[in-house]
Amino acid sequence: MADVVQFKLERMLPELDDLEKRGLFSRQEIAEIVKQRRKFEYRLKRPSPLKQDFVAYIDYEKSLDSLRLLRKKAQTKTTGDRKLKKSVSDYAGVSRIIEIYRLATTRFKGDIELWFQYLEFCRERRNGRMKKALAQVIRFHPKVPGVWIYAAAWEFDNNLNAAAARALMHSGLRACPTSEDLWVEYLRMELTYLNKLKARKVVLGEDEGTLVRSGKSAKEEQWRDENKELFIVLDDKREEDKLSNLHDGDSKEKLDLFREQGLSVLQTVYGGSIKALPSSFSLRTKFLDILEATDLGHSEDMRNEILDDMKRDFSKEPKYWDWLARQEVIDLNNPETTEAMTADQLSRAIQVYEEGLKIVPSASLFDCYAKFLMDVIHFKNKGSQSSELFSTASHVMDPISHLLVVYEKAETMGCITEDLACQHISFLLQLGKVDEAKTLVEKLCSGKFSEAVQLWALRFSIEMRFIQKNCTPNKAALSSIFEPLRSVLLKLPILEAETIWLMLHISIFLLLLHFWRTSVDEAESLLDIIEYLIGKHLLSASCDYICNASLRSVYMLADPIEFSACYIVKHVRDVQVNDGCMRHHSFIIGCALKYFSTHKKFFDKLVETSITLLAKDGGSDDGFSLSTTIVNFVLQRDGLGSARELYKRFLALPHPGLSLYRNCIELELNLASSGDKICLGNVRKLFETALTTYDQDVRLWQDYYNMEIKMGTSETAAAVHWRARKTLKKSISLLPSLDM
Repeated sequence: MADVVQFKLERMLPELDDLEKRGLFSRQEIAEIVKQRRKFEYRLKRPSPLKQDFVAYIDYEKSLDSLRLLRKKAQTKTTGDRKLKKSVSDYAGVSRIIEIYRLATTRFKGDIELWFQYLEFCRERRNGRMKKALAQVIRFHPKVPGVWIYAAAWEFDNNLNAAAARALMHSGLRACPTSEDLWVEYLRMELTYLNKLKARKVVLGEDEGTLVRSGKSAKEEQWRDENKELFIVLDDKREEDKLSNLHDGDSKEKLDLFREQGLSVLQTVYGGSIKALPSSFSLRTKFLDILEATDLGHSEDMRNEILDDMKRDFSKEPKYWDWLARQEVIDLNNPETTEAMTADQLSRAIQVYEEGLKIVPSASLFDCYAKFLMDVIHFKNKGSQSSELFSTASHVMDPISHLLVVYEKAETMGCITEDLACQHISFLLQLGKVDEAKTLVEKLCSGKFSEAVQLWALRFSIEMRFIQKNCTPNKAALSSIFEPLRSVLLKLPILEAETIWLMLHISIFLLLLHFWRTSVDEAESLLDIIEYLIGKHLLSASCDYICNASLRSVYMLADPIEFSACYIVKHVRDVQVNDGCMRHHSFIIGCALKYFSTHKKFFDKLVETSITLLAKDGGSDDGFSLSTTIVNFVLQRDGLGSARELYKRFLALPHPGLSLYRNCIELELNLASSGDKICLGNVRKLFETALTTYDQDVRLWQDYYNMEIKMGTSETAAAVHWRARKTLKKSISLLPSLDM
């Protein structure tokens, strides 16, 4: 291996001598280049080199060659010698990069991304290896459509060889007949070729115009006609000849020749693609887009033919009717659209949807219909429309009221889904029709969607609004809400019941706080109902961390303040069971601490309750920790002294949890970094205390060792390292080296 690497380095001598001779790199820089190249060459000569080794070597050589070019340009500007002959150093860098790419693609033949990087580099540098590389990648990846497209594009654009590009496309279509991109790009290439021939005729004065439709608007054309005197005519005779030729029958046939050929090409490619992909809807829409962007003969007839084929093959699919309706209006999802939507356009689109519903009365089509009207409403609210309603000659059309009609029609026809129902209710809430939304959600929850989780959560949130508006609700009103909730939770499967409970427990807690501030009696009534929900072994199988004996006993307490504190502590103590609950618990803690912080009695009650439950159940080793949250809150509110006193109370318990230890260490470490020796001693004490329980935690030992490296002495760091290696006999490899 060493002999091969040395041989390769010796072959670089002419290049390196030339770089030094020209003054582009100094001797020290060349020595560093040799050192880096030797390192990369040794990596490539390993028994199993990695792809990253080749990529890193290529990136280094590219950066080196870019630096050489920059210095060469700067040297040329300084000396003014622009006719400097190229030497070996001008070619060696590119040749070496191509050779590394060749080795990489030989070893990793299946990496298509690496092949494309190789091809792109050859194309950018216009290297002769391009043809050979294209042949290789086609041989290894004949089933990748992008390879054929890239090869044909290179032949067409760079080599200007339309015949070779066409042959490559034909071979690609035989290898990948079901590729939409290949069919579309083949059609684009053929039309582009015809357009180039047309442009050549125009330059030679034998024809005029191109196959590309003019992008000028009608107003611009009218302005140019009205202000002809502002434009200078360069050749009056040619202009007169062109005008006369337009009226000549033979010239008119020449004018239409390329348009007819373009139409023939499109018909041929379209027919072949439909046979290969009869069920592809997106392919036909792409052909229509190409047809509309080009000026072909009898294009309207061809467009109608494609539309008729689409209606014949896809009339039973909702996506066809959705696409057809959106073709009648402007692009609603394009933020750059400035054109206003007319009432006739909206009316035609709605007629298409209504026709589709007669043929395909499905929930998916109703969903597309509703999304279209929502897009119309959003487009109108952006300010693009001058009026609130769309007015036609016969009637006034309001998309908002029509959307409500669509939702009702979906329910009447039995095509409503849970998602559509939630959209309907949410839309009513946006319009401020809370009573109608409440009536509808009660109807749906008691009927077809009696076990729909999202609808029940939505219903409970609506009921919450009504309860909070009514300052004095009685126990019967609360029972009318929780009784249906209890019944549906008993019917649902365990996983779905757990989901709906986790969605609603925040609302229950906030409702409790609301009544706590207004009426203690009503809060106790709410506690009784919650106790009834959970006390009857509800969710005990799936939510054991919420519903356990100690928590149920807390619900029997008469003091709502103590209940709230206990609810917070017990409810979030095992948050790692469900990671999706983290935001819910953070929200609960934030609400509670924000309120309790202004009432010392209540905050002390929260702290005492958390200490009691922490002593009984222990703390968290990983994940959320309530004691950590309280310590951080006290630190921000009362300062370091109070926080230190509080965390010492927590740490005095039998099992406070590793999360609390880490938080306290971080707290003291931030102060020790400023030079406080007392805090540094506290950090060491915290580490030692934590290690008495968690002596097999590798990360804890690593943190202790890193702390001593940064803030201690070499003796203390070595002592910690020795103790760690002695304790962690099975995890020695995970520890940092002593040389660090």
